Amino acid sequence: MAIDGELLDQARAAEARLIDAERDVEVARAEFGRTVRRLQIAGGSLREIAEALGLSHQRVHQIVEGAGGARSWRRKVRAPHGRGQHGDNVIVCSFCGHGRDDADHRVIAGPHVFICAQCVARAAEAIATGNPVPVTAGQAIGALPDGTVASKCGFCGKRRHQVDALAGTAGNAPHVICSECLALCEEIFAEELAD
Repeated sequence: MAIDGELLDQARAAEARLIDAERDVEVARAEFGRTVRRLQIAGGSLREIAEALGLSHQRVHQIVEGAGGARSWRRKVRAPHGRGQHGDNVIVCSFCGHGRDDADHRVIAGPHVFICAQCVARAAEAIATGNPVPVTAGQAIGALPDGTVASKCGFCGKRRHQVDALAGTAGNAPHVICSECLALCEEIFAEELAD
């Protein structure tokens, strides 16, 4: 018995729609995970997010971990209190040293590092061009080479082999940010400008 050509065409068309639908589901799932993770990074606790979305705390934890992991960092916009790199109550960028008292100075605080919007742009430029970008008179942010082993991102803790790129300062206490956290910081600052 020969295969019906018209039914075969319908089966192929249905298969193509199924493949498209599965891809759309994966894209939507990834976008949902990134958005939930960004809610947590922006300051929401996993329990608050779970309650707001009608999900269990455990499920939100799984979603956040699947999207890159929970971070204990928060965005800081001219915050009145906080801790700078020297333990005082002034929030300063770990890369350039500018404090929150500078005009329109926005800072994102990570568990081991602080970064301002200007240094986010500098780090992105350093990664894109491969050239160090001056931060202060004696300091620059540069892309860290592929063979770098000891350095890890001050936000997420990932090492060079775990991410596309790392950018950081030199010296006795280098400050480092990975390309993934850099992209997330860019998104957070872009959202603040849009508000």
